[in-house]
Amino acid sequence: MYFYIYDSFLAEKKYLRILSKIETRLASLDIAGKKYQLSILRSVKEIVDEILTKESPTIIVVGGDQTFYQAALAAAGTSAVLGFIPTEQDSLVAGILGLPINECSCDIISARRIEEINTGRINNERFFSSIIFEANKTTIKADEKYEIVPQKIKLIKVINLDMLCFDKIFSEPDWPRLASNPKDNQLEVLMGTPERKLLFFKKKEKRDSLFFVKKLEIKSKKHDQEILIKVDRHRTVKTPAVVKTAKEKINLIVGKDRIV
Repeated sequence: MYFYIYDSFLAEKKYLRILSKIETRLASLDIAGKKYQLSILRSVKEIVDEILTKESPTIIVVGGDQTFYQAALAAAGTSAVLGFIPTEQDSLVAGILGLPINECSCDIISARRIEEINTGRINNERFFSSIIFEANKTTIKADEKYEIVPQKIKLIKVINLDMLCFDKIFSEPDWPRLASNPKDNQLEVLMGTPERKLLFFKKKEKRDSLFFVKKLEIKSKKHDQEILIKVDRHRTVKTPAVVKTAKEKINLIVGKDRIV
């Protein structure tokens, strides 16, 4: 059975026409189902947990990337199938999973092309996309084998399903090659400096190194200092932290033009 989680911002009147087109297309494909509207009173996890009590659910998030991330983590490690109907033109998930915007994604949902995707773990929390932190304030140890003390590097990004760059790049002709591989049971670690805007010109981002790990230990260079690590672009975890591949996987509906 299909269950649809509508993002909270879709309650605004300006989205009525978009939602009407989505629901009409779902009905024509015979995949309409029960709808849940996110609000300040109900979290994504609460809704997903309720849906998971049903038999063989297919959960579809309608809205933005952040809500999709939360639903993916809540459904990880279960037999549920997760899909996404993005409604934002700059959706990173849509670009990577080969999903068109709005009602055009309904056909992808109907086709049910499913891939099993990894998740990551930082301390006691799972993450879906990536984590990022300041390089020059930390030391890292990879796979319990070698320690790295970054020098003259601005950021470190640890990636499960994301772009192998610091900023979204959909303008470069070969941007698909910058997508991570979320099915290899490893995490990509990117070290470098993001794009900088100076007075009259931009300095392009610099990707100094890329390597693969199953486990990464992150510590502050100063014992009395805690460094904030941004997780999935919307929450933070403090050092020290252990990042590793998680055993829980997610069954995702993807498009034929996916790049993972």
